[in-house]
Amino acid sequence: MSPPDEEAAVGVQPQPIRLEPHESVVLSPESPRFAAGYRQVRPQSIDEVRKLMGANSVPEKARDGSGALYFRAPELAKQLLRPEDLEVRDPVARARARRLVYLAAQEYVQGTNTDELKQWRPVINRWLADVKPIISVFAAEDIEIADGATLTLSANTQVLKARHIRMHGSGRIRCLGNVKISATSVKGS
Repeated sequence: MSPPDEEAAVGVQPQPIRLEPHESVVLSPESPRFAAGYRQVRPQSIDEVRKLMGANSVPEKARDGSGALYFRAPELAKQLLRPEDLEVRDPVARARARRLVYLAAQEYVQGTNTDELKQWRPVINRWLADVKPIISVFAAEDIEIADGATLTLSANTQVLKARHIRMHGSGRIRCLGNVKISATSVKGS
């Protein structure tokens, strides 16, 4: 991973975070203590989302003998949508189309191989243009969590980038939503 400050917005300096024993802190863009460490990203394509949020490794049991990836949402293999399917008049059909696109976007971002989903890119990108997502990224230098302390990542924090994360004793990080944590090292005692 590159150091967090390489991708930080102009004027945003990564800050160290140190939690004292039994302290409980919420990391959130609304927090006066941490707001300066956040940047808001408005991705224009699913490839930007994937680059920012990263791909998770896929367990071997999700692969067949050929090495191809099974869709975690089987309905994606049954139907391919067109971008105009997101604008149909029928509210039930439109909701169904948007649900499928959401599932395709999740798999595109989380999967290790995007080849099976490349035909979904135009419709996912159209959907992203409609929903205009905001991804909140917090950049930290080092994070030190003392014994018994809890760092809670708010539901509107999607990415945490840090140089080193160290948790002592029963110190922990709690996530209220889906968060990608990138760090050069993560250590616990």
